[in-house]
Amino acid sequence: MTLTKAQTLFSLQSKVEKFSIPDFQFFDKQEWDSGQSAIIKNIKKHFNGGLVAIRSSASDEDGNSQSMAGQYDSVLNVSADDSDSVTEAVNKVFHSYQKNGKRDTADEVIVQEMVNDISMSGVIFTHDLNTGAPYYVINYDDISGKTDTVTSGDGQHANRTLYIHRGAAHALRSERFQQLIDAVQELEQIMDSQFLDIEFAVNKQLEPQLFQVRAITTQPNWNRAVARRIDAALDGIQRFVGNRLKRMDGVYGETTVLGQMPDWNPAEMIGRAPRNLAFSLYETLITNDAWRIARERMHYAVPAGQPLMVSLAGQPYIDTRLSFHSYLPASLSPEISEKLVNVWVNKLKENPQLHDKIEFDVAITTYSFDIDQKIESLTDGVLSADEIAQFKKSLLKITLDLIKGTNSGGIDSALSEINQLEKNQQQYILDNGVIELGMFFKMIDECIRLGTIPFSILARHGFIARTLMISLQRRGIFTADEIQAIQSGIRTVASDLVDDMLRLQQGSVSREKFMEKYGHLRPGTYDILSLRYDQIEDFGAGGNGIGEPHIIDEFHLNDSRKEKINRFLQDEGFEEIDADLLLDYFRKATAGREYGKFIFTRTVSQMLEMIAAFAEKNGLSRDEISHVPIGDILSIAKASSEETIEDRLRDVAREGAEFHSVSSAIRLPQVLFDEAGVHVVPFQVSQPNFITEKRIDAECVNLSSNDTPPDITGKIVLIESADPGFDWIFAHNIGGLITKYGGANSHMAIRCAEFTIPAAIGCGEQKYEYCLKARKISLDCTAGLIQTQM
Repeated sequence: MTLTKAQTLFSLQSKVEKFSIPDFQFFDKQEWDSGQSAIIKNIKKHFNGGLVAIRSSASDEDGNSQSMAGQYDSVLNVSADDSDSVTEAVNKVFHSYQKNGKRDTADEVIVQEMVNDISMSGVIFTHDLNTGAPYYVINYDDISGKTDTVTSGDGQHANRTLYIHRGAAHALRSERFQQLIDAVQELEQIMDSQFLDIEFAVNKQLEPQLFQVRAITTQPNWNRAVARRIDAALDGIQRFVGNRLKRMDGVYGETTVLGQMPDWNPAEMIGRAPRNLAFSLYETLITNDAWRIARERMHYAVPAGQPLMVSLAGQPYIDTRLSFHSYLPASLSPEISEKLVNVWVNKLKENPQLHDKIEFDVAITTYSFDIDQKIESLTDGVLSADEIAQFKKSLLKITLDLIKGTNSGGIDSALSEINQLEKNQQQYILDNGVIELGMFFKMIDECIRLGTIPFSILARHGFIARTLMISLQRRGIFTADEIQAIQSGIRTVASDLVDDMLRLQQGSVSREKFMEKYGHLRPGTYDILSLRYDQIEDFGAGGNGIGEPHIIDEFHLNDSRKEKINRFLQDEGFEEIDADLLLDYFRKATAGREYGKFIFTRTVSQMLEMIAAFAEKNGLSRDEISHVPIGDILSIAKASSEETIEDRLRDVAREGAEFHSVSSAIRLPQVLFDEAGVHVVPFQVSQPNFITEKRIDAECVNLSSNDTPPDITGKIVLIESADPGFDWIFAHNIGGLITKYGGANSHMAIRCAEFTIPAAIGCGEQKYEYCLKARKISLDCTAGLIQTQM
C-alpha cells in the first residue's frame, strides 16, 4: 500500500538523523468531520500557540506512478491559538482536493510547526526529472526566507537551479549544499530508492529540514541507456576541459573561459545541444576559419589556425581566450596583448553573468570616446602609462582605418562580396529535382568566401558602431533619445520585410514574388527540421494582425550641432571624420550587418534543402539526416564504400541520434572555467539586455520554430533565440519581445531598437522558464525588470 505524505513523514521520524522533520500532526477527513473541536483543541495545546503550516496530504498526492505535487493548497503562518484561522485553513486545504472530482474520506491534512529561520528552501530531485540523467537537481530560493516560493512557482524571488552530478557530490565546496546532499543520500538509503522528489529547507544553522518526500513518477519516460552513458561522457568532458584550460602555443593568455554565448554565441544560433548537421554546418561555415580570416583582414591579431568553437559532448562552447586575442590590434606588442587577455579572462571568471556582453563590459575591442574610463575599469591597472598610450594609439588607428574603409576590412568591400554571393545564388536553384552532390563543395566555399567572411567583417563593424554610439551618449554628445532615434532611423531588411508582408496581405504583391525574396528564411537558420517561410502554407495569409507600413524617420543634425560634433571629433583625434561621415558609418554598419546575414543565410537555406532532397532520394528523412555531420555527407562524393548511400548514412544517423540523446541530457554551465564546473552546475543567472526605455504590461505568447504565424498583435512574444527567421513577428505590431539567448548587439536587439519595441534579449534559462508559465508579463526596460503574472 502506498503511504500518504503524512504517513511517510511519520515513518521517517525515528529513522533520519541528518534531516530534521519539523514537529507535526495529521488527521484525515473523516476524523475532521467527526471531531473538529477536539482536533482544534489538541493543535492549540500541542503547538503551544506557535505558528503552524497547514499542508496537504491527499490520498492521490504521492503515488508511485503519478504525482499531484503542487495541485493542492497549503496555508502558512497560521496561529495555533486562533481557532477560526486554523479551521479556515484546514477547510481550505480539504476543499482544494475537490479540484479532481469526488474525494476520499482518507484524505489527510498535516499541521506542522513553521520553520522561520530559513536561509534556503526548495525542491531536490535525485535524478533529472525529464531524462533520468544522474544528477541531483536542486531548485532553491535563498533570497526570500520563505519555504514555498519554489513549490508555488513564484518567479519573483530569484529561484535558482543547481545540478550536481551524482558521482561528484563530494566535490561540493558549499557547506550548506554539502550538508543537504549528505542528508539526501542518507534518505535514499533509508527509503531504498535513488528516485526521490524532496521538499526541503535549510535553516540559518545550515541544518536541513524535511517537509516531504515522494517517488519521482516520470521514470517510465526515461531512456536508461542514455543515463548510463552520461558518466563516461562527463569523464571525457572533464579531461578535455582540463587540457583546454592550459596554455596554448601561439595564443595569448595563461588559461581560458569556455562559454555558450560569448562572441559568436552558438547557443543562440544553434541551441544548447544541437544535432550533428547544425553543429557541423556552423563550425564549417563560421567558427573553424571564417571568424579568424575576417578579423585578420580587419588588421586584428589572430591566433593562427585555431577554431573558435569546441564541442563538449555535442554542446557548443566558445574559447574566449581566442576571442580576446582576436579583439586586439595586430600592431600591439605581445607583452601588452598577454596582459590584456589575462585580465579579461579573469574578469569573465569573476563576472560570469557578463558572458553575453564581453564586447562591451569585459574587453576593449575598439577605440571609443570613453576609452580612458574603459581602460581604467577593464584593465585592472595591469598596464603602465606608456603601455596605455600604445594601446590607445593602436586602437585609434585600427578604428579610423575601419571607419574610413582604408584597409581590407572595410564595409564597402565586404558588401561587394555579399552582393556577388547574391548573384551566384541563382545557380543553386534545383531544376527537376536533380541533385549533384559535388555542388556542395562549391556552395560551401562560396558561402565562406563571399558570405560568412564578409558577414563577420560587417558584424564587427556593427559592434564598433554600437560601442561608439554608447560612448557618445556617455560623453553627453547625444542623449539616450537621440541614440534611439539614430537606431530607429536606419532602414534594414527587416523594414522591407514588414512592408512587403503588408503588401502580401493586401494582395499588391503575390505570394510567389514575396517568397522569391524572403522564402529562404527559417526560424532555425541551421536546422533542417525548421520550416522555411515558403514551406508554411498559410504564411502571410488572413488577418493575423498585420500592422501598418514601417515608417523610417532618418535622424538628422542641424548645422550648429554638426559644428559642435565636428569640433569634438577633431579634439578626439578623428581628424578625417566629421559628423556626417560618422552618422553614415553608423547606418552602413547596422544595415550592412543585417543585409549580409540575410543574403548568406539564403545559401545556408538552399544547402539544407538540397541536403534534404538528397536524403529523400536515398531513403532518409529530414529527421535522420539532421543527425549526420556535413563531413559525412560530403564524404560520399570523395570516397567509395561497399555500402549503399542509404545504409552508410543511416548508420551515421543512428549513432548521431544516440549521441544527441546523451548530449541533450548532459547538464553543463553556460560558462565553464574549471574542471569542477563539469560536475557541479549552477544555472547562470543572466542579466537581460534591455532594449528601449519603454514599459509594457501584456499577455504573452511562446513561439517555436515551426509555428504558423498566430495573432500576436500587442502581445509580448517569447522566443528562445534571436534568429533572423523570426523577423516576421515585426509585421504584427507586437507589444514586446523576450528571448532566452541573445546579446546586446544581437540580431533581435538591433531589430527591436529599429522598431522601438521594448525587449529583454538574453534573459537566461531560469527567467525564461518562468516567463513561459506566465499569463501576463510586465516588461519595464528602464527599470530593468521582468515580472510575471500566472
